[in-house]
Amino acid sequence: MKEKAKTACLCKKQGCWRGDEKGIPSYCQANHYLKKIETANKAYTAPEVVDIYTAACVVGKKNDGYRPRIEEALDFVKEMKFTKVGFAVCVAFSTELAVIRRLFEKDGIEVFSAGCQIGRSSATDRGLPHLEAYPDNSTCHPIAQAEILNKVKTQLNYIIGLCMGHDILFTRYSKAPVSTLIVKDRLLGNNPAAAIYGWHARRSLFKIGRSDDEIV
Repeated sequence: MKEKAKTACLCKKQGCWRGDEKGIPSYCQANHYLKKIETANKAYTAPEVVDIYTAACVVGKKNDGYRPRIEEALDFVKEMKFTKVGFAVCVAFSTELAVIRRLFEKDGIEVFSAGCQIGRSSATDRGLPHLEAYPDNSTCHPIAQAEILNKVKTQLNYIIGLCMGHDILFTRYSKAPVSTLIVKDRLLGNNPAAAIYGWHARRSLFKIGRSDDEIV
């Protein structure tokens, strides 16, 4: 039976970006996917890709480690020469949206936003009465958010604090490209990565007790 190729792609040597003169190192999992990589290489010249990827490179180079992501997001919009930006927002993030809106409008960007509870429709209204047991989540309407921003023809949409899964649906239905400005994490101040920093945080994440010797 043919062994399945492994897909772990974060080795310790990381020869792919450390200047390996021989190209793809022999130990790299990329050797299992050379045709896919070759196909992907050709995709970057497509009109809908080249502008975004170029802007990403330019904005990334300007980030010297002292610019927050929100500032990068605005810079990306300007690099793309976009004038109309949408925000798909969790209603709990109205304060954050107000600050971000001010920042974008100050630079002449037209801002449209759609809150997650827009339309006040229930799970039953959507043909899913069994989800009425989850009122805090089932009243969120990410597809409506996407369709509204599609209607006003935003050029780029940013997610601000949408719930897990709702962000997926919004991204799927949005006609404009989507990026995320704020990821909701109620426990960790909307910083999900904090759960993996520090020994105590990782022990909590993996549910390891004080008496356990397992290293995380």
